[in-house]
Amino acid sequence: MRLLAFGGSFDPVHRGHEAMADAAWRAARPDRFLWVPSGHAPHKSDLTPAPGAARAAFLRLVLAGRPREELCLLELDRPAPSYTVDTLQILQQEHPGAELLFLLGSDSLAHLAGWRDPARLFGMAEFLFAPRRGWPAPALAAFRAALPEPLRALFRARFLDMPEVDLSSTALRAALARGESPAGIQPAVLDEIRRRGCYGPAAG
Repeated sequence: MRLLAFGGSFDPVHRGHEAMADAAWRAARPDRFLWVPSGHAPHKSDLTPAPGAARAAFLRLVLAGRPREELCLLELDRPAPSYTVDTLQILQQEHPGAELLFLLGSDSLAHLAGWRDPARLFGMAEFLFAPRRGWPAPALAAFRAALPEPLRALFRARFLDMPEVDLSSTALRAALARGESPAGIQPAVLDEIRRRGCYGPAAG
């Protein structure tokens, strides 16, 4: 079985994430596809994400229109800090013999080498990267070349064949705080964001 996990804060989930998922389907043809919202990621310790329950609710609205995909709450259900290597190990234990793939944006290359236990992390899954602004395909080769040889031998990764994802959760949060309705977020998600008062005032 081929199991694909899509990791991220999804703060909030947007159409760029959906484009990444579509590209991953084309490239990997997984048997199961899990969206895995992170808890408070250690490499984003200076940022406080929206509550996990809210981000999960936004994802459920998106996944209602993507019936082949599932929400996985492993990271939200356990105490912080949240480490990807632990999540992948649990998925490996729950699905013995499964081929694991991990999908994320290429901007993660900025800090991936510093994630918890990279040898174990790289040995468990193949990484699929969606191109983000400032992190084109050559960045993957540069990242690989900079790894120590033992890690380089373990690291399996490829870039997805798709246009650059030009949506930013940071920019979308700023637009929401200004009271705007950014087109990069599904209308149902926008309604739920306003109902919960995330990123700006609650709907009156």
